[in-house]
Amino acid sequence: MATIEITAQNLKSTIENNPIVFLDFWADWCGPCKQFGPVFEKASEKHPDIVFGKVDTEAQQEVAAAFGIQSIPTLAIFKQGELIFMQPGALPAHMLEQIIAKVRELDMSTVQAEGRPSSAGTAANGKAAGRDSPPPRSREPAPSSAKVVTTLAAGEGLALMAGDYALRRQGVTREFLEKAGAIPTAVKALEFYRKVKESAEQGRGEELQSLRAAWMNLSGEINAELSTLDADTRSEIRAVLRAIEQLIKA
Repeated sequence: MATIEITAQNLKSTIENNPIVFLDFWADWCGPCKQFGPVFEKASEKHPDIVFGKVDTEAQQEVAAAFGIQSIPTLAIFKQGELIFMQPGALPAHMLEQIIAKVRELDMSTVQAEGRPSSAGTAANGKAAGRDSPPPRSREPAPSSAKVVTTLAAGEGLALMAGDYALRRQGVTREFLEKAGAIPTAVKALEFYRKVKESAEQGRGEELQSLRAAWMNLSGEINAELSTLDADTRSEIRAVLRAIEQLIKA
């Protein structure tokens, strides 16, 4: 199955009427989106039983806002009407294949039993999932589903950042990135780093200014959480914070 165009009008029905839905939030001006686009398209041809939808964030600003999209490309995954994963960044083909395999294996009965409502999913349902019908259910990963998608969300996904020069220069290790998904403070720091770097690389000055303004509060919050972590983890996260500082001040 080739990719399909997702709009505010067909979003709800697409999610409700298909067992597994992958959504690629993109824009024509976005370099990483153009890198990920062919990977996403080939996966759609290889897995015809899965729906692969493309959301043009310029044409479908309501949908993008409903999902809280701040960086593109962003991949969002639904299974049985549940939002089980959402992460920005262009993924290589082999990693997307690993994600697909993990999503297929995910036991949704456990997820639905242990899950909690997702603010992102609620917003999407209320704003863009259909104006005249009840919205689909949508949740963020609960502990059970998080175990399945940890490799995707913050293990192998964040491990891709191991080749990042700024992080390597500060001493951030691949081993740390591979386990960072289980450490909320680490995920918080690394995701902020990703956003700042993408904004800087893509010349999004206004967004970068907003991130600079948010950095003071976030850095204080992260530093306050470090006391609860072991020494090695504290050291790695501080290295990420140094990398963010360099980008913010550039």
